[in-house]
Amino acid sequence: MDLRKFYFILTIFSAIVLFVFGSGILVYINANIDIISSEVYASGDQDSHFANIINPLVQKRDPFNILLLGGDKVNNLTDTMMLANFDPETGKINIMSIPRDTRVFIKNKERKINYAFPSGGVELAVKTLSELLDVNIKYYAFVDTSAFRKIIDLLDGVDYYIPVDMDYDDPTQNLHIHLKKGQQRLNGEQAEQYVRFRKPNRWNKEIRKYYDGSDLKRNEAQQQFVKELMRQKLTIQYLPKLTSVINTVFDSVKTNLTLNETVKLTSYVTKFNIDNVSFIQMPGTTYDASPYYYICDVAAARKIMAESFKCKDSFVTADEEAKAFYLKSEAKYVPPPKPVASEEQSGDADENSDMSENPSNSESLITGSDQDP
Repeated sequence: MDLRKFYFILTIFSAIVLFVFGSGILVYINANIDIISSEVYASGDQDSHFANIINPLVQKRDPFNILLLGGDKVNNLTDTMMLANFDPETGKINIMSIPRDTRVFIKNKERKINYAFPSGGVELAVKTLSELLDVNIKYYAFVDTSAFRKIIDLLDGVDYYIPVDMDYDDPTQNLHIHLKKGQQRLNGEQAEQYVRFRKPNRWNKEIRKYYDGSDLKRNEAQQQFVKELMRQKLTIQYLPKLTSVINTVFDSVKTNLTLNETVKLTSYVTKFNIDNVSFIQMPGTTYDASPYYYICDVAAARKIMAESFKCKDSFVTADEEAKAFYLKSEAKYVPPPKPVASEEQSGDADENSDMSENPSNSESLITGSDQDP
């Protein structure tokens, strides 16, 4: 055997052994951390070298919140905002979409929440949402559209059912969406088109069964896509691709998650169960008149936060007076009556709708303005 070939094989074999051995140590430590910790602390040796070695390897089991922002980094815009909570103890994930038209107050001025990121970056976006919902947010991740496309392509695309033909063109954003109805495998570019679609070039009865021009409908479509993405890709089969995905994340995604924290989170992939994922709609009222705000039901939303979005640590410091102000402003607000939708707007009910045959999407009853805010 050639000497170089021998050393090459030996190197590969050694790497495999070290990887399996290291993974085994991590699994053992985290599976028995309660016993190990009690022994270390009982011996009064918590400041020892042993404790210093063990602590970085231990996965913290406290639930935490992360704000996911999706948008165009070049134009500094956010199309998508989701607050996610992960509880390592139970494996449960709760996700709430935040409508980009949600009314907030920034520097005492009434604004839409998607104004926060372009005007003050991640810090202002996290602070504004924390004050509205009275919730701690430990992490954030801003996913640029280009990074989203790369990640989907690295994961070999997503099998998904498109409920209706989608055609939309906006030359000002260089945004062109052209997807055909039916089951198909979406690549990164097509997946981006689906999650950004909100209204067509031309309305018809079929498309009004799924979209009404409001951002709420797009939020629902995004939630359905994310759930299907998680169901298909958070499996052992895709563990070998996680390194490439993590590299893409740290090259293209702005986040305060460290590489060490991200790697630790990947260990939960083997325990992932799609039944533990819950998508929650932000309670509130659509204000169908200019400037088309979505008015959050602050009291109801904060109750959900207290129950399903527990988190000890916060990335920013929220203003206590601002938190109290939202409850006062909500008490003064009286939402206008919703206009009755015409038959053309609502579309005729179709008992044979393809949605009933679609495993990925579920029909929603949320309505809203079909005008572009």
